[in-house]
Amino acid sequence: MSLHQSEIAEVVAELALLAGARVDAVRVHGERALSLELHGREGSATLFVSAEGDRTRLHVVSRRPPSAEAPPPFQALLRRELEGARLAAVEVPPGDRVVALRFERAGATASIVAELTGRHGNLFLVDGAGVIRASAGRNLSQRRRLVAGEVYAPPAPRPAPAAGESRFSPVEGSAFPLSASIEAHYRVVEAERALAEARRRLREPVRAGAARARRALEKLADEAARVPEAEGDRRTADLVKQNLHAIPRGAREVTLTEWTEDGPRRVTLALDPALAPRENMERFYRRYRRIAESGARVEARTAEVRARVAALDGLLAEIERAPLDGLARLEREARRLGTAPRPQRPARRRDSDAALPYRTYLSAAGVQILVGRGAAENDQLTVRVAKGNDLWLHARGRSGAHVVMRLGRGRSPDQESLLDAAHLAAHFSDARGEPSTEVVTTRAKHVRKVKGSALGAVTFSQERSLLLRVEPERLARLLQSESDA
Repeated sequence: MSLHQSEIAEVVAELALLAGARVDAVRVHGERALSLELHGREGSATLFVSAEGDRTRLHVVSRRPPSAEAPPPFQALLRRELEGARLAAVEVPPGDRVVALRFERAGATASIVAELTGRHGNLFLVDGAGVIRASAGRNLSQRRRLVAGEVYAPPAPRPAPAAGESRFSPVEGSAFPLSASIEAHYRVVEAERALAEARRRLREPVRAGAARARRALEKLADEAARVPEAEGDRRTADLVKQNLHAIPRGAREVTLTEWTEDGPRRVTLALDPALAPRENMERFYRRYRRIAESGARVEARTAEVRARVAALDGLLAEIERAPLDGLARLEREARRLGTAPRPQRPARRRDSDAALPYRTYLSAAGVQILVGRGAAENDQLTVRVAKGNDLWLHARGRSGAHVVMRLGRGRSPDQESLLDAAHLAAHFSDARGEPSTEVVTTRAKHVRKVKGSALGAVTFSQERSLLLRVEPERLARLLQSESDA
């Protein structure tokens, strides 16, 4: 559930108390959510802004949300631009459910523009001229070009809904009464969501285990259906045994008389001509014993698997009823049954920046660009650090740093980030200071280290060339963006 347009306006009016507060810290929570630690005349407050899915909202919180395990580049950019600035105003500019947080520092202005529009929501860092510096998530609008370097264009306004009863009752005695009510509501929503997610995480492997057990039962049933055939092999073996003297060696088939309760009947049997009559008899007996013994195993295994299906079905029913604090016990039971979810690995601790083989810069769009510190470090960056889909750059025909632009799977670089990375490749090479140079780019998966080659020497394929004209202003901005990330 997201805030309505009228509710956003009410919260913005309440947040006027924060005007003039200093930004002490910026934290990004999830892909499209952030918090601002503010300190002003009214004391300290934490302002939370979320543009995520059906949880788009804006309000002061009493408890800071958990931080992301791996903070995105957007956080580093916001910290560099906003920490130490003053929150000048919280405004509602024209547009559908848009809120602008305007900041001032040393005469310069910047804004966080929050589009609280449901599943298409997003957060933008906009400079004083209205140009987008970066966004929390990728642009989901098909009508507006919301990328770094473009002037921000708000969504089209929509008619204000008819005034209705507010869903939130201000909490008396709170410094931010409406925010307190909204926070309490979303605390319940988040708890329900956390419970649903925890149940889903536990339910899926248990459900998959139950499905596998049912498929095993089907196979066991097929095997059990073959057991009656074994009795026919036994009767055939008995009949051959009774007529060994009448079966010629090398016969492919023989017709014998079998005495039954209904009287005698003639039976034609297929034989293996390469075997003697006694060996054919033994072959039928072996097949009978094998299937009969298998039938006993199938029966025992079927009982075992049926018990497992019942246990897993019972566990699934318990998962659907269990509270959050009861899921740990059920996960232990799932682990005993071999159907527990994989343990969540803690985020890897990163070594200090001094130990990293690369420098880290941020493009205008907030994309990480890694630059090797030397020849040996180039090898580490390209071979060990870079992932296959990352973009790899180098000044063609020059000695210099390997440059890697971090890209997620299936993503391509935006034009501005590509130019930023190319500038760094040119700057950290023998071409530094020249007005133009040629830079080659390819995906990191197409770069190879030849065994026995010199440090920093690689081969690459499927490259593209970029004739770069150096822009001093762009280069200066990039060099100032070096971060600890």
